[in-house]
Amino acid sequence: MRGELDVDWQEVRAQFPVTEEYVFLDLANKCALPVFSVATIQDYIQKQQRFGGDKSEWFATLEEARARFAQLINAHPDEIAFTKNTSEALNIAANCLPLRAGDTVLINEHEHPNNVYCWLNLERNGVKVKWIPTEGGQVTIEALEQVLDDTTRVVSISSTTYAPGNRNDIKRIVEFCRARGIYTVVDAVQSVGTLQVDVQDWGADVLCTSGHKSLFCPHGVGMLYVRREMLDRMPPVYVARAGMGMAAQIEYNSITYELDQVHSARKFEIGNYNYLGITVLNSSLKYLLALGMNQVEARLLSLHEYLSNWLQEAGFAVISPGTESLRSAILCFRAENAHDLHSYLMENKVITTVRRDMIRVSLGIYNNEADIDLFIELLRKWNPKAQGSTETA
Repeated sequence: MRGELDVDWQEVRAQFPVTEEYVFLDLANKCALPVFSVATIQDYIQKQQRFGGDKSEWFATLEEARARFAQLINAHPDEIAFTKNTSEALNIAANCLPLRAGDTVLINEHEHPNNVYCWLNLERNGVKVKWIPTEGGQVTIEALEQVLDDTTRVVSISSTTYAPGNRNDIKRIVEFCRARGIYTVVDAVQSVGTLQVDVQDWGADVLCTSGHKSLFCPHGVGMLYVRREMLDRMPPVYVARAGMGMAAQIEYNSITYELDQVHSARKFEIGNYNYLGITVLNSSLKYLLALGMNQVEARLLSLHEYLSNWLQEAGFAVISPGTESLRSAILCFRAENAHDLHSYLMENKVITTVRRDMIRVSLGIYNNEADIDLFIELLRKWNPKAQGSTETA
């Protein structure tokens, strides 16, 4: 693996024109497209404009992207399906896991709403939803023990919460659940691309994520991981030619149909793909894998610590965890009139998000200490009492 000093972060920053005008601290919401993504889009569009594009090239790129994403999370390509987004992947999990009336799904109120609605929708079929007691979405074994019973069949949680950005101990939770015959579904959209994710180490049954945040794609690209041992237990609700082993050949006058579903996660893929989006995903994955996710994680956690230390010294209420193993690329803090502060920051070309009445800062590989220093200076102007030192890197 590359050493941390081998990464030229200034060179990385140059790939993101957003940094020339803004301090972009909103990756947990959406990405600002980098140069390499835009170049990929332009090449794709020009080919489709000139001669309609090459579908065989699109399919080859799709399989490259599948393999690269599998490498990113330490999975096998057969365990990866493409979806529109995290929400669609979560809905596939909710509707394809072997649940029946009387079964219970455990979630918590600090999940992103799209990891709530897909499970509440099953109540019409007699599946029950129970809430895990948590502080900010931090799921512990002790909390699970408070609510699980003999009807518990699924635990669905985020590997990193969208706010305040704490990491859950997925490996430990999965071990606890598997010993009790409970399936695990992980919303990993705030982890994949900013932190190291290893599904073999975690052991989760299903993982869902999207490309429009830290994988630097336009909206409309999602990924679903299904552990190989789960494939036979999850029949797809919808099927299409893309998920067949021997698809009907429509080029000829004689067509023979057989429901020959592939023994891979491809059976969850429906119809034509977002070929443009997946082509961009492929180039982004190539870029991130070359950097090394260990280096990406180390860089972002270092910037998190730099900002967190100042905020605490200045008297702001940092809600994100301080423990290193729980930190992520997301940092949330409370401030008086958070929505007004957010508007003030936007006026000064610093882009953040308000979540649960907190200012959410989400860091990317293009950010540096100078971004944080400028952000801190604006906070000082907003609150003159905030005079913490910035010498905490």
